[in-house]
Amino acid sequence: MSIVKMVNSTAVNFKKSLNDTIDSCPLYNMVMEEIFLESDAEGEYNWSPEIQGYVLSAGFLGYVISQLPGGLAAETYGAKRVYLSGVLLASLAHLLSPLAAWHSCYTLIVIQLLRGLGQGFQSPANSVVTANWFPKHERGFLNSLIFLGSGVGSFITYTTSGAMCSSSTLLGGWPSVYFIYGGLGLVLSLCIHLFLYDSPKEHPNIGRVELLYILENQENDLFQKKPPTPWNKILTSIPVYVMTFSVFSHFWAFTHQISEHPIFLANILHFPIETNGILNAIPFVFQTLMIFLGGWVSKWLNTHGYAGVDKVRKGCTMLYSLGYSAGLLGMYIAGCDRIWSNAFSFIAFSFVGLSYAGCLSVPSDMSPTYAGSLFAFSNTIASTAAFIFPLIIGMMIYVEESLEQWNKIFILCITVVMSSGILFCLFGSADVVPWNFPSIEVWDRNRPKDEALKSGSKECTLSKGASIHI
Repeated sequence: MSIVKMVNSTAVNFKKSLNDTIDSCPLYNMVMEEIFLESDAEGEYNWSPEIQGYVLSAGFLGYVISQLPGGLAAETYGAKRVYLSGVLLASLAHLLSPLAAWHSCYTLIVIQLLRGLGQGFQSPANSVVTANWFPKHERGFLNSLIFLGSGVGSFITYTTSGAMCSSSTLLGGWPSVYFIYGGLGLVLSLCIHLFLYDSPKEHPNIGRVELLYILENQENDLFQKKPPTPWNKILTSIPVYVMTFSVFSHFWAFTHQISEHPIFLANILHFPIETNGILNAIPFVFQTLMIFLGGWVSKWLNTHGYAGVDKVRKGCTMLYSLGYSAGLLGMYIAGCDRIWSNAFSFIAFSFVGLSYAGCLSVPSDMSPTYAGSLFAFSNTIASTAAFIFPLIIGMMIYVEESLEQWNKIFILCITVVMSSGILFCLFGSADVVPWNFPSIEVWDRNRPKDEALKSGSKECTLSKGASIHI
C-alpha cells in the first residue's frame, strides 16, 4: 500500500484507467469519484510501472531463493539461529527502505531483495521448531495459532498503513510504515533471542512431565543427531509433489487476495483507495477465525479419535478448495453488484484460512525429522505462484481490462485451487513417511570411522516405536 503514496500517479492517468473500464461497471457516484481524483495526493517518485514491478517482485524473489538454504541451515545449525537471522535481516531491510528509496529505485530493489531473503529464512525455520516442539495430535491446532499471526498482521497492516501514509506529521508519511514495522521487527528479534529454544530438551526451565509428554508424542528422536537429508526419497515421492501443488494453490489464492483483488476493486468496481483498503482488510478477520476454527476442530477430531491426521488434513484442504471456489463463482455471478461481489469475496478469502490446518501443516506431519528441508522444498516451488499469477493476470487484462476478462480469471483460479484439492484427497498423504526414521547403522557406516567412534553410537536402527530414555 505504501508504494501508492510513494509513486507520482496523476489524476489524469488514474481517470484514464477508470474510463478504460467504464463500460464494464458503472461509476456509482460520479461526483465523489471526481472529488477523489482531484484531491488524491501525488507521490514524490516518478517510477514507471515497470520499475514499480521490479520493486514489488524483488521481495518475492528473495523469498523464493532463500527457502531451501533456510531449511538446510535450520536443520544443520539450529532453527533458532536461522529464525533470528531472518527476522533481523528483514527488519533491518524494512528500516532501510525509505533511505534506499531516497537514494535510488535500484537501491530500494536491492533492499527489498534482502528483505525477501530474511523472510524466506523464517518459514522453514518455523517448520523445524514446530516439528520439535508440538505433539503430533496437537500440531494442527498449534500451527493454526501461529498462522493466526498472518491474518491478524495483515488486517492491522491494511487498516493502519493507509492512515500512516496519509499523515504528513507521523515520520514523514509513508516512511512511517517502514520505520514502525521495522522497529517492531527488532523487538521480535530480541524476544526470539531470549525466549526461543530449538527443542524441548534444550529449554532450561521445562518441567519433566511436560518434556516426557512432548517426547512421547513425537515421531523423531530429539536426542539423536539427524542423518543427512534423503533427497532421493523426497524427489521421488508422489505425496510430496501433490502436497507441493496444494501449497502452490494456497500461494495462488493468497496472491490473488493481497495483490490482484485490490486492482479488481479499483478498476472494475471503482472503489476509491480508502474504501479499497478497508474492503481488503475485512476478509482477514474472517480468515483469522477460520484459521482458529480449523485448528481447533482438527485437534478435537484427533484427540477424540474421530479422524486421524491424514483425514483431517485432507478434509481441511478440500473445504478450503470448495469454499474459495464457491466464493469466486459467486463473484462471477454477481458481476457489477458491489454488495454481493464483496460478500462472495469475503467467503472466498475466508476459506483460505482452512488451508493452514490442511496442506500447510503437512510437511511437519510427513517427516518431523526433515520438516525444514521438506517445507523448504515445497515452499520454493509453491511460492513461484507469487510470480506466475500476476504475470498471467497482466497478460489477460493488458489489451482489455473488463469484467469479462476478470470472469475468465475467476474461472482460472477455481480450476487451479479445485484441482489441487481433488489431487490431494486422491494421492496426497499426511502420514509419516518411512524415510522419516533413518537407519542409524547405515548412517554410521557412511561416516568417517573416527567420527563414529567418537560418537560411541551402538544403535542399530531408529524405529517409529523407539523408546526415549532421559
